[in-house]
Amino acid sequence: MMRRIVIVPDLQVPYQNMKAVRALAQFIEDSQPDQVVCVGDLIDMPQISQWTKGSAGEHTRDLHRHRQQAIEVIDMLKIDVISRANHEDRLYKSVSSRLPGLMDLPELQIEEFLGLNERGIVYAKEPYKLAPNWYLLHGDESTQSTKSGMTASNLSQKLSASVAIGHTHKLGLIPTSHMIGGKITRTDWGFEVGCILDFKSIGFRYMKGMANWTPGFGQLLVDGPRVTPVPVPIIGRSFTVEGETYKW
Repeated sequence: MMRRIVIVPDLQVPYQNMKAVRALAQFIEDSQPDQVVCVGDLIDMPQISQWTKGSAGEHTRDLHRHRQQAIEVIDMLKIDVISRANHEDRLYKSVSSRLPGLMDLPELQIEEFLGLNERGIVYAKEPYKLAPNWYLLHGDESTQSTKSGMTASNLSQKLSASVAIGHTHKLGLIPTSHMIGGKITRTDWGFEVGCILDFKSIGFRYMKGMANWTPGFGQLLVDGPRVTPVPVPIIGRSFTVEGETYKW
């Protein structure tokens, strides 16, 4: 039986494109994938970012509301696994650097903070095995390339395995094949799964049109040892999967 794995990209709640998220949720409801995983950066937590330290952004008192939005999105998308990522790391870094005496409180661990444990959701702090020779990572484990797919390709070669990542906000797929005697023995894929963000949001005004981000998400179709990566671009206000178009 072929298995379908949906890979949710960076959402950075509260800066997600909520209409696109709802369309993705509808696709997940319709297709009933075997697993839904997220590359991380599901929540942004700008209130405790180093970029807001010492500014008015530290005093907005809306982190609880953002957390509730993130939990609603997790439930809506039926996510099973979330990779550790630099934005979720903000919670640990903020507590450890500013209030280290609170570090052992379970409610300040990201798994409890986002209600992952009670939902049975895996928070993967190491590369998470998705399928034969395929791993889920966030993507900040290596130097970021300006070329779509290249960050993932570099990580793929580093791990000698195929990887699905986020972090770059790009959509790209690069294969590296290994051959002996004219026969391909293995192909390692570097898969970047895009992002679902509201680019006009205040959280991205600093980009000033300089980004080369691509909205989208990813899928893996797993048939025994054979794994087919499928990038799904979001074009305008819709995406199409296997002939079915989801619009908003």
